[in-house]
Amino acid sequence: MIRLPGKHGSLWQAHPPRARYPRLGRDLTVDVVIVGGGITGLTAAWLLKRGGKRVAVLELAEVGSGSTGRSSGHLTALPDQPLDKLVSDFGEEGARSVLRNGQEAIDLVESIAAGGGDVGFERVPGYRFTEHADQVERLRKESMLAARLGLSAGFVDSVPLPFPVPGALRVERQGQIDPMRYLESLVERVAGDGSYVFEHTRVEQIQDGPPCRVVAGSHTVQAATVIEATHTPLQRSLGIQSRTGPHMSYVMGLRVRGTLPLLLAWDTADPYHYLRRVRDESGEYLLVGGEDHKTGQESDPVSRLEDLYDYARFHFPVESVEWSWSHQVFESADGLPFIGRKPGHEHVLVAGGFSGTGLTFGTMAGKMLSTLAQGFDAPGAELYSPARIKPLAAAREFLRENLNVAWHLVADRLQSHEEEGKLPLRPCQGRVMDLDGRHVAVYRDESNDLHVLSPVCPHAGGIVSWNDFEKTWDCPCHGGRFFPTGSLMSGPPTENLQIIPDPSRPAPSIVGP
Repeated sequence: MIRLPGKHGSLWQAHPPRARYPRLGRDLTVDVVIVGGGITGLTAAWLLKRGGKRVAVLELAEVGSGSTGRSSGHLTALPDQPLDKLVSDFGEEGARSVLRNGQEAIDLVESIAAGGGDVGFERVPGYRFTEHADQVERLRKESMLAARLGLSAGFVDSVPLPFPVPGALRVERQGQIDPMRYLESLVERVAGDGSYVFEHTRVEQIQDGPPCRVVAGSHTVQAATVIEATHTPLQRSLGIQSRTGPHMSYVMGLRVRGTLPLLLAWDTADPYHYLRRVRDESGEYLLVGGEDHKTGQESDPVSRLEDLYDYARFHFPVESVEWSWSHQVFESADGLPFIGRKPGHEHVLVAGGFSGTGLTFGTMAGKMLSTLAQGFDAPGAELYSPARIKPLAAAREFLRENLNVAWHLVADRLQSHEEEGKLPLRPCQGRVMDLDGRHVAVYRDESNDLHVLSPVCPHAGGIVSWNDFEKTWDCPCHGGRFFPTGSLMSGPPTENLQIIPDPSRPAPSIVGP
C-alpha cells in the first residue's frame, strides 16, 4: 500500500511562477474569441495573430491548468485505435490523412518550439509494444500498414527497455515536450499588440453571430468567430457530447536506478501504459502513465495509482515516487477528434475528443481552426467534422457511451446512500449521502467545517461522485468537474454545484472564477 505517494500534482506545473494574466474586466471587440488556454486554444491564437487577427483567449483557471499541463508530454502521430480499424472505418486515404496530419502537427510543434526558448522538445522514436507473444503477429501487420500509410515505421523484435519485449511497431521522428514551458512560450507571443489573454474568466454563454457574443460575468466579448477549445463544448451540445466519453488517466514521476532510454513507449494492454524519460535540473525521471477509467466511475482512484506503481516496480528498478497526478481525456465514439463548425452554428468552431493523443491532435486542431476562422478551407477538415456521420465506425461505442450515461442518470438517483451517511467523514474528504430523504454531496474541509451541496451536475443532471485522489466532485455523464466546495473546475457545465444552506446560519458563498 502506497496511499498518495510523492508530491501530488503535475511536475510540469511545479515550474517557477510565470507572468499571470488578468481577469476579463471590460467589454471588448476582437476578430476571434478563443475559449480555453491549453495547447489547442493557444496554437490557434498564435497562428491567428500571426495572420493579422486580433484574438482574445478566455481561460477558466490559468493557462496550462487543464489537460495540457497535466499530460505526459507525448507527441505521436499514431492515434489510440489500431490502424486496421482506422482503415476499416475511414478508408485507406482517410487513415493516411490522419497520420499525415499527426506528423505535420509534430513538425509544427518543433517549429514553434525553435523560436520559444528551451521547452524540452526532442525528437524520439515511438514504440507501440507488446509483452505477449500471441500479439506479435498483429503488431507486425500493423507495422507494415503504418509504412504503407506513409509513416517512417517498421517492426522490431526488441526495444531498449529493461524487460523482455518480443515485438513492437517503431515509428521514427515522434516527439516529446515540457507542455507547460511550451504553453508559456506560446502565451507570451499571443498577448499584446491588440490581442489579449484573460485568466480566471468563466464563460457562461456563447451566442452565435454575426457578431458572436461571449458572455463572461458582467462583461461581453464580441467577435466574428468563436473557437471553443475546451475538449468538449460548453453547455449542452448533445450532438458531440453524446459521442464522446470522459476518462481519467494517471501519471507517476519515478526515480529509477541507471540511465533511461530516450523514447516514447506504450503497450497494447487494456487499460494501457505509456512511458517516457524526463530530465530537469534535479536529475532524471521515468514517467509512467495509464490505468484509465471512466470519469466518476472509480470508487477508489488511489488504487489505480497503486496498480501503476506495481507495474512500474515490476518493470523498472524504482527507487522512489516523486510525483503523481491524473488528468481527464475525452474519447470519441469513432476514434477521431471533432474539429470544425459546431453543429447548429455558423460562426462557432469547436475541437475535442482527442483521446490519449491530445497534444498532437490539439495542435492539429489549433492549426485547422485558425485556418477556418480566417475564411479558408482546411485540407482534410471534412474527416474531423463535428457533423460527420459514421454509423459503422461509431455505432457500438455510441450505444455503449449513451447507455452508460443513461444508466448513471437513473441509477445514481435511485441508489441509497443511507449507509454512507453513518460513516464518519474525515477532514478533506467528501461523500454523497442521504440527508432528510434527499441526496447531498458533503465535504468536510481542513478546518472541520462542512460544505453541503446538491450532487446534481448543472450541465445535464448527472449525480457527481467524490474523487478522493484529486479531491474533486466528478460527473460520470459528460465529465464536468468541481472543486470540493462546489466551484466549477472544468466544463461542460458553466455553473457551480448548488449550495444547500444550513437553515441556522447564512449560506456561504462559493469563491471561484
